Amino acid sequence: MIYIVLAMIIYSVAIMFATAASRHANTNIATAIMNSVSGIIPIIIAVPLLSKKTLQNEKAGVMFAVITGILLGIFVLTINKAYAHNKVGIVAPVVFGGAIFLSTLFSYFIYKEKVGGLQFIGLVFLAIGFGTILYARATVK
Repeated sequence: MIYIVLAMIIYSVAIMFATAASRHANTNIATAIMNSVSGIIPIIIAVPLLSKKTLQNEKAGVMFAVITGILLGIFVLTINKAYAHNKVGIVAPVVFGGAIFLSTLFSYFIYKEKVGGLQFIGLVFLAIGFGTILYARATVK
């Protein structure tokens, strides 16, 4: 659980810095810098561990990791454009709330993960909130 909370806090702070970068620099340059730095940090941490652990290089896992890297790079380009032109209070809930909703839906069908009753209620509230934010964004000038 500690890693979930830590990831949430770090990512929330990163959103604020990404927004500032996107509003004060060309979004393509900001994206290139963000992706470069975010690629270097895990390498610095992982390389020393490689000699201490046995690696299992599975072809499918490596392929999925490469595809994920490509998608994350495209994601950072698009979200930085969104931050440059919209309020964080609109972008973050729509993108990340939508990601929670869609990833839960996809995991149900792809990985056959179960959705409990309380989790389902949370998803309904998420969908209502998502719809409310989109409606407010579309109607309020």
